[in-house]
Amino acid sequence: MELGKRRVESIEVGSVPEEKVLTLEEEPVLTLSLRVPALEGDTPPLRRIGRCFARQAQVWRARWEGPLYAAACAALTEAREQSRPFVPWTSALDFTVTRSGGGLLSLHTDAAERHGTARPLLVRSGETWDLTSGTPISLSSLFPSGRRWRQQVISAIEEQCAGRAASGEFLFYEDWPRRVALDFDPDNFYMTEDGVVVFYPLHTLCPAAEGIPEFPLTLPEISH
Repeated sequence: MELGKRRVESIEVGSVPEEKVLTLEEEPVLTLSLRVPALEGDTPPLRRIGRCFARQAQVWRARWEGPLYAAACAALTEAREQSRPFVPWTSALDFTVTRSGGGLLSLHTDAAERHGTARPLLVRSGETWDLTSGTPISLSSLFPSGRRWRQQVISAIEEQCAGRAASGEFLFYEDWPRRVALDFDPDNFYMTEDGVVVFYPLHTLCPAAEGIPEFPLTLPEISH
């Protein structure tokens, strides 16, 4: 069997940090902080996964060094014109490994921006990889029958939302029952040792102050 085809049970995940301060006329305008996953291995599938991590980081780096930097410079110029203090903007990319074992690697990546003193903007993405083939795992593939999996997941999320809303644990928008299905994205999940966690972007089910709404689901719970 070829080396690249041997089953990989788990992998050590390191990180590649990057820090940069962008300036305008020597005044700090925008700080970039990136931490990108680095896999301890050199098989073709692992290199493929690593390239995906690198591309993801480059997308955010290009945004921050381009449009966001230009916007921060404009904000600094306006602050100078109005004799107001300017708080440098910040941007950060970080990741959290949520599962590594059983031939799978799962993690979520958070990209955060703070425009001066404004509330941070946060974008989360989730990824689950087959370490042997170097291919992504979809949420639907976790349901062997493949039948009505989407409705099973949505129903489980609706049940959790109802419980949280009733207890006052979470402040949802009034139309959350409509939004749960409307804004559901099967790409927005990651795996843990106990099952899966489905999440929604900011401002979808609840105000940004509540953070990213997450719904942990055990596979038996959503496969009955």
